[in-house]
Amino acid sequence: MRVKSLDKSLKSYTCNSYLILGEWNRLEDRNTLIDPGTDGSVIEQIERVPTGCGKRPVEQIILTHCHFDHSGGVSSLKKRYGAKVLAFSDGPYVDELICDGLCLRVADGYLEVIHTPEHSSDSICLFHRESGCLFSGDTSLHHRGAVESASPESLLTLEKLAGLNIRLAYTGHEGPFYGGINEMLRESLCTARRVLDFENNQQEATPHFVST
Repeated sequence: MRVKSLDKSLKSYTCNSYLILGEWNRLEDRNTLIDPGTDGSVIEQIERVPTGCGKRPVEQIILTHCHFDHSGGVSSLKKRYGAKVLAFSDGPYVDELICDGLCLRVADGYLEVIHTPEHSSDSICLFHRESGCLFSGDTSLHHRGAVESASPESLLTLEKLAGLNIRLAYTGHEGPFYGGINEMLRESLCTARRVLDFENNQQEATPHFVST
């Protein structure tokens, strides 16, 4: 599996887009784009990438969630390549709904769908177990302690991710993370648990007045 990070448009707010190709561009490899971004500006870059003779440069698109900065360019990509669009929730141009735990054929390998309902209810991460590569979308990989509130959703997300052996993370807006990811996730999980416990205790300690 080869990952081609595409440059973001300078004209509009958008996300990181990733073109996933097989090692040898075989006919059976499923060329995949993760998050097309706000507009169709990534098409120009895709056209310059060798994606295999007799193959569509993009055969399927996977959305990490349906916010506009990640999905707005779907229509342009579908029009150009006739690509199939997969997402956790329904929306414009979505062809197939995917679910937690599903393994998707991507390029010459498989990515596991991990539902991470923190940033949005339909957020997912995609994990390649063989290489330890994670595509995290807008799912946060670290918790900032007292300056950031915690929720059951963020706790669930961190519990799922802390159980993986992640060596490399491609994010939705930042640069890629290399090394120390597992330690960061475990520390973030402990921090989020403490913050959530504190918030719950504060709520329980707050007096409740009943009007008569």
